[in-house]
Amino acid sequence: MEENRVKRKKPSAVPSILSLTAVIFMLGLLGTSWLAFKGLGNYWLETTSIDIYFNDDVNATYVRNFQKEIEKKPWVKSTQFVSREQAMKEMGDKYDPNFMNYVETVTLPLSIEIYPKAEYAKPDFFSQLSTYFKQQENVEDVIFQQNWLESMTENLKKIQIAAGGITLILCLIAIVLIQSSVRLGIFANRHTIKSMQLVGATNGFIVRPFILKFVGYALIAIPIAFFFIWLLFWGIPNNTDLFPVVKTINAHIDFQQLGIFSLSIAIFGVLLASISSWMSTRKFLKMKIENLY
Repeated sequence: MEENRVKRKKPSAVPSILSLTAVIFMLGLLGTSWLAFKGLGNYWLETTSIDIYFNDDVNATYVRNFQKEIEKKPWVKSTQFVSREQAMKEMGDKYDPNFMNYVETVTLPLSIEIYPKAEYAKPDFFSQLSTYFKQQENVEDVIFQQNWLESMTENLKKIQIAAGGITLILCLIAIVLIQSSVRLGIFANRHTIKSMQLVGATNGFIVRPFILKFVGYALIAIPIAFFFIWLLFWGIPNNTDLFPVVKTINAHIDFQQLGIFSLSIAIFGVLLASISSWMSTRKFLKMKIENLY
């Protein structure tokens, strides 16, 4: 009499890979967006200038030498010398050109526009610079957009706090989702785990292949998630007319920081998958046979 053997269906790897892909994509999407807005914010801050106006009797040579000394400062990103003629043209572009015909060029002083590095573009620091430059010889006035700078720095702080809170919440969600996905994958193999234990296999021998399996799933999920992030931020915007705003924003992403962040996300995904698989496998090893059903 032949016994009918019921073959167990081999658990599919697709749900685990899809879950890991979704979690890594979610974290990568948030991180890339944060880097994009951070780069855009830094760009705006670095376009804020502090303008130094000199006395009318000062010549261009003196101002250019003054400019060279300023460029040596560690907080300076760039400077621009504005001649009387250039100042006249800028005023004509800004106001009525016909009105500007009545203004003598000599009445517009020589000036220097100083653009700081983003980390130095703070209202308090600009106020200190303004006080310092006003005390220098031959400086008539120092001007910067204090209200705009205060508003910008305050908004950037709010964005950073909000992004930090969202990141923390998403990390917790990621941990729960990955643990749930791994637990379900291990649950489908619970009979195999217990059978190996009953024939005398050590816990380390049993746990190791499951850890390697889910690490492999993570290594498959990571490039898939990164591909969709690339497609969303660069592939579609750069090759179509869709998402023009995204194309503008991602132009300010620091790719060195993006590389570091991507590596961190990849390591996080692999570690979380391995730790979750280890914990879930250990749970079924401690479980009694009658509780497996």
